[in-house]
Amino acid sequence: MSMPRYPGKFCSSPFFNPEDFIGYIRDLGLLPPDPAPRGVILSYQSSLSRYVVETCSTRPAGAYFKDKLRFIEDPWAGSGSLALVSGFGVGAPAAAVMLEELIAWGVREFISMGTAGSLRADLPPGSLALCTGAFKDEGTSRHYIEGDDLAHPDPGLTARLESALRENGLSFASGPTWTTDAIYRETPHEVLGYRKEGALVVEMEAAALFSVAAYRDKPIAACFSISDTLAELAWRPEFHADTTKEGLQKLFHAAVKALL
Repeated sequence: MSMPRYPGKFCSSPFFNPEDFIGYIRDLGLLPPDPAPRGVILSYQSSLSRYVVETCSTRPAGAYFKDKLRFIEDPWAGSGSLALVSGFGVGAPAAAVMLEELIAWGVREFISMGTAGSLRADLPPGSLALCTGAFKDEGTSRHYIEGDDLAHPDPGLTARLESALRENGLSFASGPTWTTDAIYRETPHEVLGYRKEGALVVEMEAAALFSVAAYRDKPIAACFSISDTLAELAWRPEFHADTTKEGLQKLFHAAVKALL
């Protein structure tokens, strides 16, 4: 069975769009009074959120976004033109909904950064990876872009992120990811297959985010801190290791530089 089950949807219009929902929120008086930030860093790990709050001058947007969106007010980080968005959940559906609403609000550029599991022995936990594409093995992306082809990030913003990583003296691998909804159903058969196709890592959001951004014609890029590995066809987790957290912090500073 292909996804979506009724591919004729691509010739039909949805009942409502993200702009309709944002208009509804605005009419209720729940939209933040500030203009939307120009750029947003999407984050999924609480350790990074704590780091940003503790080391940067931030201000919650409040209203509908509450403290999930925090303007970064330090001059080196754009004096409020950029924001960190976190605490909205993990996985393709949650990330896609947040991205849609932020685009409808007026955000223009995005970098997604989180943890990922390695598929290769030469990319151990503590490593960094820049994403160049995403194999679509989740459901959300297929409701935006037809076909089984890779979903791709914006090449211009990805190049800016790559330059920022290099300027910050960071070592990293570049390549595609395998995006799946079912983290507890990752199998050796899939690891071997996706690794043969060139995938470096596995995670839960990139394919959906790239597909939504392409559909809405907005630039997005993605990068990862390697938190666990399946490379030896056995699971070795290091989600709470200092190197994993430090990797996210390094990626955050590179993302800020790329978005400025």
